[in-house]
Amino acid sequence: MKNKKKIFTLSALLLASTFTFAQDDALSKKVRFGLMVAPSVNWVKSGEKITEKNGSSVKFGGGLGIEFRLTDVAVFATGLMVNTSGGKVQYKNDLSGNASTSFVQYFYDKVGENIAEFQPAYDTYVMDTAQNPAVASQYVPCIVNERNYKVTYVTLPLTLKLRTKEIGALTYFGMFGLNTSIRVAAKATDKVQKYSETAGGWLSPEEITKTDIKKDVSLFNESLNMGLGVEWNLSGSTSLVIGANYLLGFTNMTPSESDYLRKITQGSPRYGSSLKQNLKTNSIALTVGVLF
Repeated sequence: MKNKKKIFTLSALLLASTFTFAQDDALSKKVRFGLMVAPSVNWVKSGEKITEKNGSSVKFGGGLGIEFRLTDVAVFATGLMVNTSGGKVQYKNDLSGNASTSFVQYFYDKVGENIAEFQPAYDTYVMDTAQNPAVASQYVPCIVNERNYKVTYVTLPLTLKLRTKEIGALTYFGMFGLNTSIRVAAKATDKVQKYSETAGGWLSPEEITKTDIKKDVSLFNESLNMGLGVEWNLSGSTSLVIGANYLLGFTNMTPSESDYLRKITQGSPRYGSSLKQNLKTNSIALTVGVLF
């Protein structure tokens, strides 16, 4: 009986020491790599009166995470992520025709199936088809009522991660830093009303999908990255990581003036002026990954 008690006691001590060493290995390793996925809910905030938020949209991302241990509690966390961002906006168009009312418009290229960079001649030819029938048949004026941005970025996160000591198999952490994103692609789904010379006015609303707007989205986007999470040690230095992050964009995701979108105002030149843009992205992301 005494031998059995000794064996049981020794086994418990060995198990406890193995568990402790496994946690120490995860926390004391100088460099750790991992794979992450990060679904997110995204929205945009506009600084211009004619443009306003129109709900949120779900996006996805993922990539490689790297951590460098600075102290027992401080970690420099970075990596390389590919993620989509954006959101929905609507334009406060007024088609009543009253003085000083306005709406947002662009020209759609039916041949290239894309938005055309604005040229004043397009407006002249479309409204007077006799001057240039070829241009008039190729470009269609469209009032833009709503837009859903889908922008793909390569993102470099630079964050400081502060973590607690292990509590059981769990380590809790908070993080703060900066995300620098480089735009690699940009698409939009637009709800528009096309102009018909035959009908003599604007047609019923329709949707134009997968429009390439890469040239009308800024190359760089910066955002603050704040988050909380938990790390669950699985074995040795391998841990499951779950976190929630709030990303607060502080740079304009679009050029300050669009070369494509026009603000048409009653009483002004009929082709209007470049639409002023000031859109900042915001998102809440759920990050799930494994660190080795």
